Amino acid sequence: MNKPTAPKKDCASVRRKLSAIADGEVSRDWFLAMEAHLKECPDCRLALVELRQLWLDLDDSISVRPRPEFAREVMLKIAEQSPPIPLNWRNALANMFSVPAAMATMVLFGFMLGGWMGWGLLQESIGQFPTVVTPQEQAATLSALDVFAPSPRGSLAQGYFVLVSDAAKR
Repeated sequence: MNKPTAPKKDCASVRRKLSAIADGEVSRDWFLAMEAHLKECPDCRLALVELRQLWLDLDDSISVRPRPEFAREVMLKIAEQSPPIPLNWRNALANMFSVPAAMATMVLFGFMLGGWMGWGLLQESIGQFPTVVTPQEQAATLSALDVFAPSPRGSLAQGYFVLVSDAAKR
């Protein structure tokens, strides 16, 4: 007499966990419940056996050994299909000096642009100011430049030099 199979509801939950059961990744309680179900359900038991067999089949590696002359044939085909590359000195130099040449070009262009702009400003300034300088303007310019002297007027150093020169005159 045939035993009735387990309800399909239990089979669905067991089948979802078959991989975990095969790998031993379920808790002890789950394992005992699954084991009881697998004793009663031949379909789930067969699914577990098939899953374990699949893993065994995948675990076996197939060893393929090429013919002894295979590597030599491949190397000959590679040598036939790749013609020698001619040496082009211009491209080699361009690749080697491309970054420094670009930088030098940009610096040269910057100098040229700066010179051109400076010359333009100089031409404008010459046109705006008279070329004849009065003595008062010349004196004002020279007194303004006195700031760059080692002892400008009104400074402590200039006062010291006045005192020393007065003492030397006495």
